[in-house]
Amino acid sequence: MKYSLITPCKPAEYPQLLSLKHNLDRQNTHDFEWIIALNGQIDFSQPAWQADYTIQQVDHTPATLGAARNAAMALATGDWLVFVDSDDYLLPNALADLDAIDRLHPDVLGDLNQFPTYEPHSSFKNSLEQTNVHDSLPKWGGAKKREPKNRSLNLPPELFDQLPAQIDVDPETANWLSHRYFYIDGDQRWDLFNRQLKIAGKVINRRLVEKHHLQFAEDRELYPDFHFMTQVMSHTTGYLRLSEPSYIRVKHNDPINQPAVHQLTAPDRWQQRIAAWQDALADLKDPALHLAFGTYTLQRLHRFFYQALATSTPTEVDDVPALIKQLHDYLQMVEPAAFKTVPHLSRRILHKLRRRAQTPQTAINVIVRLRQLNRVIHHHGRGVTRLAYGWWFTKMPVKPRTILYESFLGRNFSDSPKAIYNYLQANYPGRFKHVWIMNPGVEETPAGQPNTTVVKRFGWRYMYYLATAKFQVINMRQPKWFVKRPGTKFLATWHGTPLKHLVFDMDNVASANPLYKEIFYEQSRQWDYLVTANQFSVDVFEHAFMYPVKQMLPSGYPRNDILSAPDRDEQAKQIKLKLGIPLDKKIILYAPTWRDDDYYGVGDYKFTLKLDIDRLRRELGDEYVLVLRTHYFITEHLDTTGFGDFVYNESSYDDISELYLIADVLITDYSSVFFDYAILKRPILYFVYDYEKYGSVLRGFYLNMEKDLPGPLLKTNDDVLAALHDLPTVTKNYAAAYQRFSERFNNWEDGHATQRVVDAFFNEDLTN
Repeated sequence: MKYSLITPCKPAEYPQLLSLKHNLDRQNTHDFEWIIALNGQIDFSQPAWQADYTIQQVDHTPATLGAARNAAMALATGDWLVFVDSDDYLLPNALADLDAIDRLHPDVLGDLNQFPTYEPHSSFKNSLEQTNVHDSLPKWGGAKKREPKNRSLNLPPELFDQLPAQIDVDPETANWLSHRYFYIDGDQRWDLFNRQLKIAGKVINRRLVEKHHLQFAEDRELYPDFHFMTQVMSHTTGYLRLSEPSYIRVKHNDPINQPAVHQLTAPDRWQQRIAAWQDALADLKDPALHLAFGTYTLQRLHRFFYQALATSTPTEVDDVPALIKQLHDYLQMVEPAAFKTVPHLSRRILHKLRRRAQTPQTAINVIVRLRQLNRVIHHHGRGVTRLAYGWWFTKMPVKPRTILYESFLGRNFSDSPKAIYNYLQANYPGRFKHVWIMNPGVEETPAGQPNTTVVKRFGWRYMYYLATAKFQVINMRQPKWFVKRPGTKFLATWHGTPLKHLVFDMDNVASANPLYKEIFYEQSRQWDYLVTANQFSVDVFEHAFMYPVKQMLPSGYPRNDILSAPDRDEQAKQIKLKLGIPLDKKIILYAPTWRDDDYYGVGDYKFTLKLDIDRLRRELGDEYVLVLRTHYFITEHLDTTGFGDFVYNESSYDDISELYLIADVLITDYSSVFFDYAILKRPILYFVYDYEKYGSVLRGFYLNMEKDLPGPLLKTNDDVLAALHDLPTVTKNYAAAYQRFSERFNNWEDGHATQRVVDAFFNEDLTN
């Protein structure tokens, strides 16, 4: 047996094992056994667990990662131990490429070359199935979409038979060209030290481990690998890594529900880390390795330790005096030469800690603030107002009657924040100071209204009011660095009944920040109340946002009150006049949403218009005009000038509720706009040209699109035109479905949602 694959697994991670098993089935060689360390039973008689290689399971005590790996190693019979975590994957050629390398000797530490990504197994599998090219890799995700560099040729061995006879290629060079690798030993052995220290994807000779009685630390919840890996390094003479990434380390994008070990909440994390360092360093006899490991640990302290102890950091660290004493003792063990590798100011702090077990708090605060300032300088001044927010504005008194409003990240004066603002101005004039956040260039703003100030997003006054206003009324999310101060109240109005899966109901978010779920969770814990439009939203937000029901307001959306207003017909007339739309024309409102997989970069989405506008104009232009309203995420401005006076592109129009009022029929797709528009009881058509793809691959739906909607699913332009030509039949055919839909989603929308929200949120502040 050539290889023994070692996989520790928690019971909750069992579903990941089957995905890994399918991955191992694809290996080009099956000269291996797979040993799973899992406290639980796997039914290997099931068809899903049948394989051309041996699979074993072993229990372990205690229930720690170190004990799991030790138990699996004890069963191993292969020549080489290969460490594969349950949520990671190997490229199909990984073990075969390694097997072909002549230079992998028993005293060499092997490495499959780890490549980190946030993309899940589905992306990995789909990418591999789309090409047969040996050197291809999936389209990797991650914050910077980092691609591997210096790709190897991986020339087939038979190619050398075609070389001219006078060209002599020695066997070692031929082996390198066919199965390219990176090898270091001697004086350069401890280069790439951080890569050598990581256990995932490592290939270690089993007899070497047994000869030196190497074990993982079983008594540590965290950091069980340091002692084992440093001992492996001390007993090997070289490091060999495949030049091509062959081990895919899937990083966790949901640290709230499925945290990786390094994402676990542990106030004593630093204590555990330093204790593991102490154990590892104490047993290192080789001076060069001792210095290399000490240097590595000082670099980690330099990068991460000070932020944890800075007084401006909310990070919780257990028993700081005991931690400082522990660090003081550890620093005594580190070679003096290692201190020279860290910058001057950091070196001074570490020297102080080495001399005395006392926290140099002032120096730590200074280095943290200098780093923040350095980032601002590096970005040519961008972020200086945020520094002022954290350093000064959050120290100022809270203003008890100031309300800060934001709608769609400052893009416009609209939505439920606008409705709440107008209600307070009309019913409680002069009682509050109102501050609206607006981006430059917004045409319609409340500037000039009584007791109202408009501030530029991320400007100086924005930061001041964000820190000092007692009330925040926002329909999306606050900045992730926002500080919820004592005595302040935050109202999240949100911006629609959910159709597509949200946050914790999503498997993966291809175009968003990889830590989107964690960021969202932390932000939503700062909300005092969340406005909901219906009981369906309450139920969804409870699991999708992991938000407590007791803090949700069952009110309906304030923005929708206009749709039930007694004078809505007169308001519609005035809106048509404002937009220059002839009063004798009917209006088709086309309001499509964005696509998760159609984007330029993080948060920067594209949109491709599929509706045949020219045909609509030819067939319906005498009776209708088309009002186009794209989603605010879409960055492009669609050019509709070629359609004359048939198309009104109102994608930048502030308040979509006003567009609902004037529309005789709505065409949408997967946008939540139809929930609100249905209050008007007018026809709704769903142009879902990519329905199969959008529903199964991208985000999924909370509703059954075939049964729950109040209008037809139309997949072609022919279908759309046929429906528009015969709207009375559409209305008749969907009358019962429309009624059921309205009872389910709009029975709270009675025109008084704003009053309910204001009374609940502002409460005693309305009269005191």
